Amino acid sequence: MSRHRALASLRGLAFLFLLLASVVRPSLAAPAKPNVIVILVDDLGWADLGCYGSRFHLTPNLDRLAHDGTRFTDAYSACTVCSPTRAALLTGKSPARLHLTDWIAGHPAPKARLSPPDWSKRLDPSEPTIASRLKSAGYTTASIGKWHLGQDTTPEQFGFDLNVAGDHRGQPPRYIAPYNLPKLPDGPDGEFLTDRECSEALAFIEKNRSNPFFVYLPHYAVHTPLAGKSNVVAKYTARTPDAQRNPTYAALLESVDDSVGRIRSKLDALGIATNTVILFTSDNGGLVLGGDHRATSNFPLRSGKGDVYEGGVRVPLIALWPGVTRPGSTVSTPVQTMDLYPTLLEITGTEDAAGHDRDGLSIAPLLHGKGIAQRSLFWHYPHYHPGGATPYGAVRSGDWKLIQFYESSHLELYNLASDLGEQQDLANALPEKANALAKDLADWRSRVGAQMPARNPAYEPSPIAARPDGSFLLPAHLGTTHGKNLQYEPPAHKNTIGFWTIPEDWVGWDLDVRKPGLYEVEILQGCGTGSGGSEVEISLGDARRMFTVMETGGFQKFMSRRLGTLEVRSPGRLSFEIRPRRKPGGAVMDVRQVLLTPIP
Repeated sequence: MSRHRALASLRGLAFLFLLLASVVRPSLAAPAKPNVIVILVDDLGWADLGCYGSRFHLTPNLDRLAHDGTRFTDAYSACTVCSPTRAALLTGKSPARLHLTDWIAGHPAPKARLSPPDWSKRLDPSEPTIASRLKSAGYTTASIGKWHLGQDTTPEQFGFDLNVAGDHRGQPPRYIAPYNLPKLPDGPDGEFLTDRECSEALAFIEKNRSNPFFVYLPHYAVHTPLAGKSNVVAKYTARTPDAQRNPTYAALLESVDDSVGRIRSKLDALGIATNTVILFTSDNGGLVLGGDHRATSNFPLRSGKGDVYEGGVRVPLIALWPGVTRPGSTVSTPVQTMDLYPTLLEITGTEDAAGHDRDGLSIAPLLHGKGIAQRSLFWHYPHYHPGGATPYGAVRSGDWKLIQFYESSHLELYNLASDLGEQQDLANALPEKANALAKDLADWRSRVGAQMPARNPAYEPSPIAARPDGSFLLPAHLGTTHGKNLQYEPPAHKNTIGFWTIPEDWVGWDLDVRKPGLYEVEILQGCGTGSGGSEVEISLGDARRMFTVMETGGFQKFMSRRLGTLEVRSPGRLSFEIRPRRKPGGAVMDVRQVLLTPIP
């Protein structure tokens, strides 16, 4: 063979080798990092979507997302209001650990029983976030929508390459352009804000389709001020109302559903849908204030945004991880907002920041159809909210949920498996269970360094209103004690006004009495053997009468006693008081409740 032919043969072999290498190399290369889209809706209730049971709202795109992925039935927000949940999602830390425990800037309650702690009204820019971690791993990142994590903080300080529409505010001035949002140039008049946020997300996705990207899409919707496209509002006005019946809210929610459909269509068109993870959730429960004009209903859950019960913190969570999540699957394992941070780190193969003391647990195994370690979920809200919350803490452990109200340490215990609507308080019936969970809650607060509220020297009690039948129920935990020893002793073992060893101590309840007339007084009292015989005065306004305490065989063995009537001649804000006048035994008595019933 000539040298010329030999060289030609070698060149041919080299070309063949390169050709084979080009074919083999993709199969040996590491798989492309998955894109990530997190859609956070503001004030979306657990029962608002069709796939979660709504018969009024039309959410076909979100229903399809659940059909194609995994729907969580027992997902919870980190808090009953927005800013703490947003901080928890981004950092993987509980609001209690961050000391960011209320919406920014919070509701002042200068005359309330407790004063809130000196909490943080901004997310510290030194905190690692899911955006900063993904950016360090080569992702391009964008925050498009509501930020609301401090007057002087912006997404760019937390690892986001792009910020659209995000600043300190917690709600948009309006949903129809012009928006008056400094971080969002106005579109044409009549443009709808949710549509615009989605269009910005689509442009970012298309621009970065060849590189791994992270889109954080915290819609301003469905927060007030409620608004909708007129033709969509008209469609819902014609629908048969159910527990949910607000056509404007429904139209606003439909704009969110439309955005999910547009995003998935764009991913399909770009050929990247199979390599894009989508997580969809809410920052707290649905808003139920407003009577007949309320935004939504969380039924069968109790209450809503800004309250301690399930309606305030149980939220939708839908996950789509192509090739991993089983289509149409559901997960009943309780999970919480903080879990999304470590989950996304695991999905993307990204390392956490060194020394980052996170609280969330990766739920990636649940997306694989496996299990995770059993654990309890906790909440800490040392504030007041018009939605109903007074300062409280709560824990869910298995099917059990315990609530501790910080004003009085009063406990409530519910079994969510048999009582999803939290109607049957079992704290008195199961004191050992309640006490064990209360200890778990206290231990958790200590571990995360939770800030506690303090007694407010400017406290002015809010008067108790009459019930629908005109009666007044005065439970022990709402009484105001005066003196050295007298105190409210909470469940689980007690739920009484007790430790009444000093006769000068007394207790009172402020009432908003609207009607004059006679009120029959019924007291639930207990008294130990040898301590009976105390002479006690009860009064309502100017009306007074005496009664003698009877022994019941134990201070926690209660007897219902009718004590006679008190007459109200001048209605208004009146105080019902119990004052001992003579105490022959070791203690006066324990009081669980008083009932004042109007006599026709």
